Amino acid sequence: MRNNNTITKTQNKDVFLSGRVFLTPGAQAAFDEASQLPKEFIAKHRKVGWGIVCEADRKENNFSVKEGFRILSVFTLLNFVLLAGLISLVASSAKAQSGVGVKTDLGVYLEGSPPTLPAAGGKLTDPTFGTQIMRVTDQTDGTSFGTAYSYWSTFNSNNTRVLAQADGTAYLYQFDPVLFTLGAKQEMIFPPGSGYTTAEDVVWSAYDPNTLFIHRGAVLYAFNAQEGSYSLVGDLSSQFPAGAYLFQMSVSRNDDVFAFTVRNADYSVWGYAVWKRSTNTIIYSVNTSALDEVQIDKTGRYLVVKTGQQGAGVIEVKVVDLQTQAVTNLTDNAPDFAPGHSDNGNGSVVGEDNWSDRITYRNLATPQVVRTVIQWSTWDVATHISMLADNEDWVLISTYGNSSIFNRELMLVATDGSQRVKRLAHHYSIYNTYEDTPRANISRDGKFIAFTSNWGGSSRRDLFIAKVPADSEQLQPCRRRFTFIIQPVNLRQF
Repeated sequence: MRNNNTITKTQNKDVFLSGRVFLTPGAQAAFDEASQLPKEFIAKHRKVGWGIVCEADRKENNFSVKEGFRILSVFTLLNFVLLAGLISLVASSAKAQSGVGVKTDLGVYLEGSPPTLPAAGGKLTDPTFGTQIMRVTDQTDGTSFGTAYSYWSTFNSNNTRVLAQADGTAYLYQFDPVLFTLGAKQEMIFPPGSGYTTAEDVVWSAYDPNTLFIHRGAVLYAFNAQEGSYSLVGDLSSQFPAGAYLFQMSVSRNDDVFAFTVRNADYSVWGYAVWKRSTNTIIYSVNTSALDEVQIDKTGRYLVVKTGQQGAGVIEVKVVDLQTQAVTNLTDNAPDFAPGHSDNGNGSVVGEDNWSDRITYRNLATPQVVRTVIQWSTWDVATHISMLADNEDWVLISTYGNSSIFNRELMLVATDGSQRVKRLAHHYSIYNTYEDTPRANISRDGKFIAFTSNWGGSSRRDLFIAKVPADSEQLQPCRRRFTFIIQPVNLRQF
């Protein structure tokens, strides 16, 4: 049946067990109109007759039958309706896989004692997952280094520079993504003038690998890392009370739309605002103290507002469509299950559901429609989420705390709802305070992951970079005519 990882069809034997089969109301209506039965296509699906899928999906299906990933079939009914979305997840065992390498099951992998650390620039191999890890900083640099957060990138647009956060400052390192080596470092110079500034929320330009955006007070600057110089991007001082400053900045993928919390001179929250660089205008602002943070999505059209409020019936998140000015409120619990820790993609958000113990995905155009990315089997999995990669078929999740499963791991999880996982490394950071969390973020090409670790609970923290194994890099998706979402509501079992 298998030859060089190729799966061939068999006429009389199911190649895999698909488990329970569910039918959406829309699919049932299509079958009724065509006067055909689902079992005809289910039988083809089980015998690896995958219909008219594209070549990339056909290859992925071949691989998935062997490894236990998602399988997709696409068929045309007699009335020429395209039936897309016959999806199976080949039995994914909770039994741990043997050997060293990337894991795709849901078993328990104890991290054991942390490997001996090399000096800065040195590398080691994760003893469980086989992933190569570089140590970026060590005791010669200081005592506390790492990432800022999972949605602020450590990597520039082409992975030739990395940003290491430090106590009160930051360092820029040259980085060779081909040889996986670390180069010279330079301390980041803060922008001119007076007023609050920080390196925590600096954002790399989406286009220029030498440019970072930073603010001082309510003034935005661009820092050229190659020249060590600053240029003015925009002065927003007149838009807010005297002494106000910007905080927790995010920027769209075209370097044009900037969003941030605004704080008063006494550090109290004034509210939030969105500024468009190309027109030098504030396109949206709200004066409110009921705020945790805001984040713009990659397209620059949607703003996700975290209110800082939680509880049954409480509005935890607001989604603002900046084009129409429409605001959608999301409740912390049912029916919306607003995203907690989260990150935005292109018109999407992936985040924690604080009530149903899962990670969810939603389109920001229809933010009250939600699907499960992964359902945890225990409430003790704490996570940070990174959607910084260009290919959003997979999301990076870093876990922390003392979970009985997925304990202190870096993992990729499919965003299509198939609950496929690619478990890449243990980060070995023992949680004592927030600063000990990994806050891992992924490079735009999906080839590198930066994370913070105290490596077994030491008194210092360092920045590390994991090189994503080549066979786990994020696959490019097929171009499909349409997609529908299967949800656990309004389904009948077939």
